[in-house]
Amino acid sequence: MDEKKGSVPPKRPVPISGHREPPSRRMPPAADRPKRPDMRSQTVRNGATRAPNHSVIAEDFHKRLRGKPTHAAVSHSWLGGLGGTIAVFLKLFFVIFLLIVFIVGGFGGGMLVGYIATAKPLSLEKLKASDKTETSFVYDINGTEIAKLTGSENIDRIFVPYGEVKGTYIDEAITSIEDERFYEHNGIDLQRIGSAILSALANGGTASHGGSTITQQTVKMISGQDQVSAQRKVQEWYLAMALEQKLSKDEIMEYYVNLAPMGNNYVGIQAAAQNYFGKDAKDLTLPECAFLAGIPKSPSYYNPLRESGRRNAMRRMRVVLQKMHELGKITDQQYTDALNTELVFKSAKTTTSTTVKSYFVEYAVDEVIADLQKERNLSLSMAETAVFTGGYKIYTTLEPNVQAALDSTFQTQSLFQADPAAIEDFPEKPQGGMVVINVATGAIAGMQGGYGEKTTSWGWNRAVDIARQPGSSIKPLIDYAPAFETKILVPTDQLLDKLMPLDDSKPGVMWPKDSDTPTDGLLTIRQSVVKSKNIVAVQVWKELGAQTALFFLSQVGIDRTTEAYPSTAIGGFNQGMSPLEMAAAYATFANNGVYRDPYAYTKVLDTNGDVVLEKTVTPHRVYSAETTFLMTNILQDVITGGTAANQVFPIKNTAGDAIDVAGKTGTTDENVDKWFCGFTPYYAASTWYGYDNNLRKTVIPKNDRNDAMKIWNDAMQKIHMDLAAASFSKPDDVVQLTICSQTKQLATDSCKALGYAITDYFIVGDPLTPTTECPGHLTPTPSPGVVPPA
Repeated sequence: MDEKKGSVPPKRPVPISGHREPPSRRMPPAADRPKRPDMRSQTVRNGATRAPNHSVIAEDFHKRLRGKPTHAAVSHSWLGGLGGTIAVFLKLFFVIFLLIVFIVGGFGGGMLVGYIATAKPLSLEKLKASDKTETSFVYDINGTEIAKLTGSENIDRIFVPYGEVKGTYIDEAITSIEDERFYEHNGIDLQRIGSAILSALANGGTASHGGSTITQQTVKMISGQDQVSAQRKVQEWYLAMALEQKLSKDEIMEYYVNLAPMGNNYVGIQAAAQNYFGKDAKDLTLPECAFLAGIPKSPSYYNPLRESGRRNAMRRMRVVLQKMHELGKITDQQYTDALNTELVFKSAKTTTSTTVKSYFVEYAVDEVIADLQKERNLSLSMAETAVFTGGYKIYTTLEPNVQAALDSTFQTQSLFQADPAAIEDFPEKPQGGMVVINVATGAIAGMQGGYGEKTTSWGWNRAVDIARQPGSSIKPLIDYAPAFETKILVPTDQLLDKLMPLDDSKPGVMWPKDSDTPTDGLLTIRQSVVKSKNIVAVQVWKELGAQTALFFLSQVGIDRTTEAYPSTAIGGFNQGMSPLEMAAAYATFANNGVYRDPYAYTKVLDTNGDVVLEKTVTPHRVYSAETTFLMTNILQDVITGGTAANQVFPIKNTAGDAIDVAGKTGTTDENVDKWFCGFTPYYAASTWYGYDNNLRKTVIPKNDRNDAMKIWNDAMQKIHMDLAAASFSKPDDVVQLTICSQTKQLATDSCKALGYAITDYFIVGDPLTPTTECPGHLTPTPSPGVVPPA
């Protein structure tokens, strides 16, 4: 078939920005231009390969698609159809009424003025910095380049200048099916809205097309606003007309063809052309243009990578071709030839062509995209396109020595698999995730999202994406530190470690249980934390109250305020936690009770050096310095003589000087998850270890149950080797006292002789801090054969 020949209006030249142009134009046909190298394979953004389904049916179905275009419909009863028609008519009538009022009445109506006044102006981020996309660069904390971001590496969305595709039929196909008066209206089309109403009435309440123009759709794709409401619709009309005043028609079309959703996370016609047809958009044929033009109406329904979706898309293509023919944009011969052309879809064989980014770089880029959306009122597609093609300079918080230590640790097999042969037949291999936070700034210094070599980009990042139950590592955050802060407990208070029914919803049921038999009797709070006693933790939680406990948890960045049940006291949540959440929460202890939201970048500059984004974090105090010291001091005992002893070791730098370490272990039921969360005066870090459990729940083998601690210890020892000696600071009003366990007063020699003396830290002036001596004890009269306590 001879493309772009026949009695078709000639293509118009590329317009000068800001000027309108008539519908007729002409550029050299695609067949006359040099071909680009054939791109038969690409890797999608999440690292998985997407390819069309292939089967005898899939390869043969297009041969049976002949005849006139059809429209898929849902079967309705006559009553349901009548009700649906009336409902749609009323809604559309209200929309058209508002539109008429909007146009005829101007901006004077109070409601419309209010709607328009609250409309956020569109931020027209450049889709490109020049005629070609510009590479964005990512830098570490020292300003050293660590990654490049290009459109070609981001196969999900690839910018294409509109001038490159004007020689194809993509614009005729799009305007024919989406907005045939695109070049005549000023952003909204009353005739199209009226046509949509009539179409809905004729089709039982289902319109064959919408009332939105291409300009309106572009507004939605730029802003991401697509709620169904009168306010949003009025704002969309206003912004569409404003957009028409700022941009030429071709500039609007450039936004549309680069932001249109094309199914399977592909955005824009270039990504769709490469992934569906294995070619560049400038080389698309007439039927291929018609095929792609039909997808944005419903990308999931017209998904070409599913057999049913491709069949639907083929029918839609024929509707597009029919409309193009009716409007005189293609000749009779072109229409006939296009209907009988067999489309050749891209082969399922693919090769990896992208540069794999680190877990940290991916997280930092995603954070920039999210902030760009929020601050510039952009859609996700628009923000991603700007970041990947705008020539940005992204300055991150990555500390290279920290990341190097994590990389080394997560490549060490012995830390993840004590006995590889023992798990050889497991459906999955063990995995882990770790995040390190700089205590002084609250910034993310490094992260690892998986064991071994990273082979995919934007895949599963276990440092931030998982939501696993934290086990006992949550206890300092939800039980003990809040109890110290609210002055209901001190470290020397004693609670009974004995089986009892502590879940009010299950009266008579002895819960919770510990991994060991609870025979310790009375335990101090310090002892209970060091031994990780569940029964004591739940008692503290009940004394504190669910809402208070969850409030304090939310204050350290873990909002689970809807989960008000006692199992949360020991880590039993419906929505689990990620290493990032836990690391940031534990950094609060290392930072004297002040919490900061973790962040991965400091600023973003454009090609002119102007600031696009600048990260600002507002810290807030959660605990007093005194509470923080008490909790930290207890967690130091976890390292030296508690559940982490002989697995996490006190740190000594290369000079042999000590650096304080504190932390807490965590284990979930059946040993499915293992955690270690800890900190030094320099860094806070959290490590999760376990299995992804995509295929089945896997219990961690016995000889791997200390691996979370081993991983944490290995990385943190390396990170601190060249740092100076450091210890946790003690506030001046925190003093060490020896008290009597029986009377809670200052211990005397008598108390010590009877074995009632307990030494711990107290806060001067605190109502729970004793100020008077114990009044003494009656010396018990020994019974025969009974030895008095020493």
